[in-house]
This record gives sequence, structure tokens and C-alpha cells, in this order.
Amino acid sequence: MFRKILYSFVILPCIALAQTAEMTPKQVREDVGFMIKSIDEVSVDPYSGISRKKFIFEMQKTEKDILKQKKRSIVDFYKAFQPVMVMLEDGHTELNISDYISKTDYFIFPFSVRVSEDGVFVKSIKSSYHEAFTEDLKGLEITDINSINSTKILELLQHYTSGESKKSRLELSEYFFNNYYNLFFTKGNILEITFDQGQKLEIPLIRKSEKKSITSRNIVTKSYYYEVTKEKNYAVFTFRQFADIEKFRPFLAQMFLELKAEGIQNLIIDIRDNGGGNSELGDDLLKYLVSKPFSQYEKTLVKYSDIRKEYLRKSSGIDSTELKNYLQGISGTVGVIDHSKNIIEPKDKNERFTGNVYLLTSGQTFSSAADFANAFKFYKAGKIIGSETGGFIISPGEVVNRQLPNSKLFLNISSTIDFNIGATEHDRHGVMPDIQIEAGKALDYTVERLIKQ
Repeated sequence: MFRKILYSFVILPCIALAQTAEMTPKQVREDVGFMIKSIDEVSVDPYSGISRKKFIFEMQKTEKDILKQKKRSIVDFYKAFQPVMVMLEDGHTELNISDYISKTDYFIFPFSVRVSEDGVFVKSIKSSYHEAFTEDLKGLEITDINSINSTKILELLQHYTSGESKKSRLELSEYFFNNYYNLFFTKGNILEITFDQGQKLEIPLIRKSEKKSITSRNIVTKSYYYEVTKEKNYAVFTFRQFADIEKFRPFLAQMFLELKAEGIQNLIIDIRDNGGGNSELGDDLLKYLVSKPFSQYEKTLVKYSDIRKEYLRKSSGIDSTELKNYLQGISGTVGVIDHSKNIIEPKDKNERFTGNVYLLTSGQTFSSAADFANAFKFYKAGKIIGSETGGFIISPGEVVNRQLPNSKLFLNISSTIDFNIGATEHDRHGVMPDIQIEAGKALDYTVERLIKQ
């Protein structure tokens, strides 16, 4: 079944992307060997989801299949091998096609989507198309794209998106949906789309090169911001990305000073659409929310390898002590970092937020955002409302990027496994909310049912 699904999509035309130079059989074999060697050397436990014997078999079988083709491009290489990477069930190990697509004159799919086992839904209208559509389309289920029904679309998404479970793969796929459209679904510059209410649209698509000529609203996407509703005694802190820590720290100081000055007793932290980033931002936020020393992590397993040592030497921003310790590790071995000694002190009582805190989560809460949610729950900082996080509380991390020698695609490989605080060897799941409710309704539920004015 897996191969039948895979090849039915691989043969779909790729109209939007210009075809690249052919890869010779020798180049394909070299890139395949490079991938296997890199994963073996860098990853802590790459074969927990599939045995190494089975993985090698799949890689060799796929190699034989692609070499049967008369011509094979970089895109063909990606289409053939990314589903094998997905079989590792590691949300960080994957072939990255995004950099390649970004250099092409791709089509812009009109909508940001929400993807789940229930289907594909319109989440928002992209700025380039604001003049063409009303907000009435938001929330509608997409049942057909260019004569491809939603069942086949979901099958493709879960086979091409790396993740630790089918659920997380589908929910992660929304971040790459524009790539997938250009790789698999295009039929020229007209999009034919059908919604569950029977509405059918034919939409002229905009290419990347045409985007600047489109008059659109001036929309700025922020990694984090907050809004205070004083008359109802609550604030909503929308936290979309764990990024830019130097700006985040003064932002937090300002936010909590204002909440104290305004007497706000209820804080809603929304990480439903947070894919993670730098976990230090989670530490800084927890300092304002918990009353005792804390750590987000129990321990981290680290694979020592010559590949990662060279990668870290070239990386900017890495702590010199951390680099020194890693370089002293014996390549080929796995070390354990005990975080019980790396305890972080909370803020003084007069700086901490002492009101009620509500954390909103969803299947789109991944990586460092899920780690934060787990620590929030472990230290009883407040109530969690929404659905299980997409990120697991035992999860791979610390990606090493390696560029393949011939296709020039990047292979992302996880080099650590993080155990969140309180996690045991059997905790292969996300953070479970205290109140389980459809993520899209979590904010309204919290405001209307939990906050007492």
C-alpha cells in the first residue's frame, strides 16, 4: 500500500517548477550513500521507528526504482527518497526541498491551511489574494484540488512530512503545503478547488515574481505580542515562535509590568500555532510563572560524531563551553547530559505573575513550544486548554544540516534526544491538556467559561 501511494504521486507532473539538470546514476548512488552514512553517524537512535535493515532495504529499493527512469532531476530525487526519511518517524530528520523551491518562480497557493485527520481546511487568505476573496471562505473544508480528492491529498501529506506520528505529520504538513502544491498538485496557472459546501472556484494563481505587483494590505506577522482587555480582566499573549531572545526579554519585562500596573489577574498564553525554536525563551517565560527553581528537561542524549563537531565549529552563536565539552566527546558514542544540575531560578516574587494562567495548545504546538507546555504542566503553572501537542515529551532535537554532494539538497538530521522534565522511557506522546477541547475553540472557551471577572 505504501509504495502504491508513493508512486501514484511521484508520476504527477510538476508544472510550476522548472526541471533541473539530470542526475547521473553515479550521482544518485553517491547521494544515497551520503545520506545513510550521515544518519548512522549523527543520529542518536535513528532506527526506533524502523529497523536499520528495513531502512537500508527501502533506500536500496528506491534507488533501483529511480535509476530505471530515463531521466531524473533533483525534484525526482526528493520525491523518491523523502518518504523513506519519513519512515524513520523523526520529526527533525528529513530531506529539505524548501530552499530549492524558494529559488524557483513557484505558484502561491491562495490559502494558509489547517490539516488534520479530518481533512484540509482554509485557515486564512494569503495577503496576495485579499482583494479576490471575502473572509467567508475561512474555516471551509477543501474536498478537491485540481481533481485530486482530499483523501489522496492527506495520504500524500503524511508520506512526505517527517513527524513522530501520523497525526503530527499531517498537522506539520500545513507549514509545507505551498511546496507540496507546486510539487504535486499543479495544473497550469489555474487552480480548480472545491469546498465541502459544494462551492467550486477557478482561481488564477500568482507566481512569486508577480507578488510585488499585487496591491495588498500591510500585514506584519509577529512572533509574539499581547493584548489587554481591562474591562474583562484578562490579557492574551499570542506566542507564535520561540525566536529573537534579545528582544523577547525586554518584551516580557514590559508585558508583566503592564499587567501588574493594570491589575490584570488572568493571562492567556496562546501557543497553538507555535512550531518551536530556541528553548531559552521558554525558560525566560517560566521565570515569571513558577515559584521554585526549575528545568524544562530531565536529560539529553547526545551523539558524538565528527560530522557534528565540524558543523558546530562553523556555527555561530554556540556557547564556547558547550562546544568545548562536545569536541571532547568520543565520536561514535552517546553521552548523557544531566539537566538536574542546570536549575534555573524564578524571578523575585514582586516580579512574578501571581494571577491565573491559561495555556492554549494544539497539534500545531511543536518542539520547544511543546517542551515549554510540558514544563508548564509539570510545575503546575496553570491550566492547559486545547488538544494534545504535536511535539512529544521525548523527542529528537539539535538538527545538523548536511548538503548532499550532487543534488545539493539539504539533509536535516537530529543529533540529540531530549527527555522533558518528568518524562519516562514510555512517554512517547505529546503534552495532554487539562481541559481537552477542539483547539480552534480553546480561546473562546477560556474567556467565556474559565475567567471570572
